Amino acid sequence: MNYNVTFMPANITVSVPENTTIMDAERIAKLGFEYPCGGNGICNKCDVQIAVNGKTTVVKSCSTIISSDMIVTLNISENTEKVLTENLNFSCEINSPVSVLHEMMPNAKAILFNDEVIDVRKDDFTPLGVAFDIGTTTVAAYLLNLFTGEQIDTVGSLNNQVKYGSDVISRCTYVVKNGVEEMQKCILNQAESMIAELLKKNNKSPGDVYLVSIVGNTCMQHIFAGLDTTSLVTVPYVPAVKKAITDNAKKYLKSVNENARIVILPVIAGFIGADTVAVALATRFYQKKEISLLLDIGTNGEIVLGNSDRWVACSTASGPAFEGAKIVKGMRAASGAIDHAYYENSEFKYTTIDSSPAVGICGSGLIDIVKVLLDEGVILPTGRFNKRYERSLRDRMTTVDTETRFNITEDVYITQKDIREVQLAKGAIAAGIEILTQVLDISYTDIEKVYIAGAFGNFMKPSSMCGIKLVPPELEEKIVPVGNAAGNGAKLALLSKEELKNATFVSEKTEFIELASHKNFQEIFIKNLDF
Repeated sequence: MNYNVTFMPANITVSVPENTTIMDAERIAKLGFEYPCGGNGICNKCDVQIAVNGKTTVVKSCSTIISSDMIVTLNISENTEKVLTENLNFSCEINSPVSVLHEMMPNAKAILFNDEVIDVRKDDFTPLGVAFDIGTTTVAAYLLNLFTGEQIDTVGSLNNQVKYGSDVISRCTYVVKNGVEEMQKCILNQAESMIAELLKKNNKSPGDVYLVSIVGNTCMQHIFAGLDTTSLVTVPYVPAVKKAITDNAKKYLKSVNENARIVILPVIAGFIGADTVAVALATRFYQKKEISLLLDIGTNGEIVLGNSDRWVACSTASGPAFEGAKIVKGMRAASGAIDHAYYENSEFKYTTIDSSPAVGICGSGLIDIVKVLLDEGVILPTGRFNKRYERSLRDRMTTVDTETRFNITEDVYITQKDIREVQLAKGAIAAGIEILTQVLDISYTDIEKVYIAGAFGNFMKPSSMCGIKLVPPELEEKIVPVGNAAGNGAKLALLSKEELKNATFVSEKTEFIELASHKNFQEIFIKNLDF
């Protein structure tokens, strides 16, 4: 038996068989509703209003079985996600894998990829390349002139795969259960749409696109390439393919030359991908004698420490809290998100993205809020609310159903559970940093520079990061935000044969430290939970 489900406000009706969940019906309707926990019923972010026979109620769409015709009202806001496409300027000698040979034949030009002829043309043209940074949350694309290295344009958007879960484990698990085809099609369609947008906006031809580079975490790259993710979620958590993949780009994308090539950069480990390799290319820390700490804090947290002599890396599960998935009033960095907070003249103050009314808290705002509450004694170093607190912010503290809250607005607040989630995330990162220093037998004072990559790290205040001890306080003055350095690395791969070789070098030489198997991890992690 089938039931008709009408989704509002889109006013789209689909017919689904019995025993279908609202979540599955929404996917059939292709509406893009997000399920941060992958539909496991633990994030409390998929509540919808249903109307059956005139009676309305609010239910979880991931676990509610459709047993009659119904009207479902989705809480879908316009996608105003702030995607970080800006990055620091970089320089390299232009020596792209794609080159043009003019003298090969009369009145014709040969297009080469790594010295192999891939096309012959008689018209005037400029070879183009597109670099992609595919993050768990967002996707950034860059259109480049392969002759001059000029960045012609860029575009960014929310990763359409968020409807399958906000973290890599959710998506890997979905692929294991359902196969890779559905999710691969999702990201390929998005990448194709972004290329088409860049070309149309700049009056460029798909036939001039001869090279595409892809960087992302290991899970995102596996899905893009159509690889099984089973090995990423089973011991010993290794990638199905670690080396770079070079192929005909037309197998993946439409808006490119039929002879174009695609390069998917090499990864380091199961949860340290080519995005980290790309950040290494952009910062060139592996070529310097000074000891550097590299942090890419996104949905997953990658940490690299060392210098040209030796460097080590690890991965931490830090992102869900910082992306808002496990925070009661958490959200991504979109319009209305509290992005910064501070204490001034005995008052708690905050700002929001686009100066819109506050509707939730994004990662940078969450860290600022915790820092303010810690400084003012509202919460204790253990993370617990201070029930004896009696100063200026006391009137913002309430108890609802035995749960203590700090109210920012009437509808936006932070709970004890939220603070615990921050502690878990920051504790994992701090423990990772400490363990890497032990592996290299160095102290924090030996670290001369701290590169912070990624959107979350780019918008965080160093004083807040160090104030809650996410990063050791003694490193505050050494922090250097590098924007979307992974995007820079992806661009370098388009423009330089040498940088492509360096990517393989970084991938092969990086020493991966599995934190879970480190003998002191639990002890160090628990120690770093306190602020």
